[in-house]
Amino acid sequence: MVRFYPATHLPQSSEGFYALNNPFQTNGPKWFSERKWLDIDVPDMYLRLDLPGVGPDPGDVDISVDDSKKVLTIKALAPSLNINDSSPRSYETYVRLDCHCCEISSVDNPQVTHGVLRLIISTTPINIGGSPDDDIHSRLLLLDPDDPEPELSGQIVEPHPGLSEGPASAYEYKQLLGGSVYVSLDMPGVSDVDINVNTVNRRVDVVGEAPTVSHDSGGRSYSAVAAHLGLGALINPPRVEHNVENGVVRLFIHPA
Repeated sequence: MVRFYPATHLPQSSEGFYALNNPFQTNGPKWFSERKWLDIDVPDMYLRLDLPGVGPDPGDVDISVDDSKKVLTIKALAPSLNINDSSPRSYETYVRLDCHCCEISSVDNPQVTHGVLRLIISTTPINIGGSPDDDIHSRLLLLDPDDPEPELSGQIVEPHPGLSEGPASAYEYKQLLGGSVYVSLDMPGVSDVDINVNTVNRRVDVVGEAPTVSHDSGGRSYSAVAAHLGLGALINPPRVEHNVENGVVRLFIHPA
């Protein structure tokens, strides 16, 4: 019987991982979030936030603005969708409008697709005598506004800063009865039509593409080794089943 082994995910180059938010990302905008001021005349902020495992059900995401109208709180639940998932995930993220000229007036069109939350934060000027400018409104920060800007590439993958409960790793591997294995891979933004799974050179490769949506600055590409295969795989390749849901790729790898 062919044996399977967990993959070790090393940096893609001597400079480290392409993106510290995900060891599998090979192209596109980096980090767990993207913020963008849309128009100087209409001071709205666009936010993209990766929440792998969170689905489109509105009941799984809670978005609220505090009494100061300066802080937005995002809470989300990623339920276990397979009995082999180690545990559910919970997220809690704070977005602070770090300026003195305006306040959050509304949160528009929040939607979660393929494990990515996108929304528009509308603001209202509260100072008399001028419109907000780009420099001020670029200071829409996630979590602690006093933290320095994160390094986007490097040798060590960062955990999701908003993860409050559940597995921090983007990769899970579990040995099952009968010699099969279960693997899950975080690839936020990827759907079941954007994925390719192949068995080649004694490994199971997964390649995914997350297209540009809404005001995203670009799409993202992912490439991962789900598992390594024993010598017998050259003669008897394994049978691989996979599905993609809420930005998480799940695979069952069975001996031939």
